[in-house]
Amino acid sequence: MGRGSCKLTRLVCALATVFAVSLAACSKSEWQELTVRDAGFSVLMRGEPFYTKREIDTPAGRIMAHLYLSDRQDSVVAIGYTDYPLALVLGSPSDKLFAGVRDTWLKRLQGTLTRSDRPLTIDGKHPGIEFSADGQLEKTEAFVRARLYLVDQRLYQVVMLGKTAAVPSRVVNRFLDSFKLIEKQEVKSIDVQPPTPR
Repeated sequence: MGRGSCKLTRLVCALATVFAVSLAACSKSEWQELTVRDAGFSVLMRGEPFYTKREIDTPAGRIMAHLYLSDRQDSVVAIGYTDYPLALVLGSPSDKLFAGVRDTWLKRLQGTLTRSDRPLTIDGKHPGIEFSADGQLEKTEAFVRARLYLVDQRLYQVVMLGKTAAVPSRVVNRFLDSFKLIEKQEVKSIDVQPPTPR
């Protein structure tokens, strides 16, 4: 794992901290589709998701990390994405990039893998993995199950974090299976003509 990719693990730690706080909240809501066209994805979330973003420093420059999350008493679902500099993507194979993110989750949970990396693809061409782990978060027995996808220079993290034995597998699968890539919304340009000389 390159130094740049290691520094990006700060983002994963920050996300886990947010999840830990959210686990204490009680929010009863129904699943609804979140579509973010400018980010190129749709996914099912529980209720109105909270959105946040932050800049992080890497040797290749500053990059923006985006996060959407929603919670219930027993779990948090989240989708995060980051556009990596081209140099980092080309300089590290996708499996090493995924492993760095996965290992940061394991450290954060002080956990162990319950399911090793399962290779995935999305839209038949973009690489990804799925992993599961058990551990502790804020003195609570917890699990994390996640799917990571690298789409060109963008890394998507589709994550459910919950209290151990409190969340049925069908709920986890419903969330993870709902993530889809969609066509990005095109930004329209305006052609401004210089004034006509008089």
